[in-house]
Amino acid sequence: MALLGKGVLVNWGGVVKSKEEDYNSWHSLEHMPERINIKGFLRGCRAVGINGTNENHKYFMMYEAEDKNVFESSEYLKRLNNPTDWTKQILSYYLSPSRTICNVLKSKSIGFGGFIGTIRFIDLNEIEVFQSNSIEQQIEIITNIAGITGMHLLNGDKKFGQMKTEEKSFRSNQGKEDQVISFAVLIEGLNFECLKEAVKKIKINLNLIESDLVIINYYQCQHILTKNDLI
Repeated sequence: MALLGKGVLVNWGGVVKSKEEDYNSWHSLEHMPERINIKGFLRGCRAVGINGTNENHKYFMMYEAEDKNVFESSEYLKRLNNPTDWTKQILSYYLSPSRTICNVLKSKSIGFGGFIGTIRFIDLNEIEVFQSNSIEQQIEIITNIAGITGMHLLNGDKKFGQMKTEEKSFRSNQGKEDQVISFAVLIEGLNFECLKEAVKKIKINLNLIESDLVIINYYQCQHILTKNDLI
């Protein structure tokens, strides 16, 4: 098994602490159902950072779609430019929003793991990565670690779907524009410990050093929604 589609929208960020409860209700009860009802959307997920996660990176959200063109469809853009009052309110309290539309390059998983490790590359030389194939080779290594249930490689498109929409304007109310990534590695597992082991191995194998350009976070799933859940 693998991710459900060929396109993925990934989001990282935080929310003003006093608004977190409202944010979680909004995302589960309005936002995800609204998005999953759009043609081409297949599954949505929200995950919360483990204890100690930087407040600016506390939440990870992901939408899987048939392909990335779904994220520029007229139906989706209509929603982006006509946000509900609740959406306007919640987005105004976003901290450090990160939003990127990606192609799924490689994906392997058994179902959907309860814990997720993410590695964000903010400015990665794409040619460097694909000439060596070193990241792709890690999938078989990492998914053989006990407790790891999946690994996915996403190629971010820094130009696709970046039009100025109503929702984008509200997300910048706390002073930061959307961050756009160039590449992401997602690892799914049964617990935090196996994710730490997997990320440690990737860091060694690829000689990765965490920085403002290579951001590593760990999350626990809060809510997953598919079209079947809305029938």
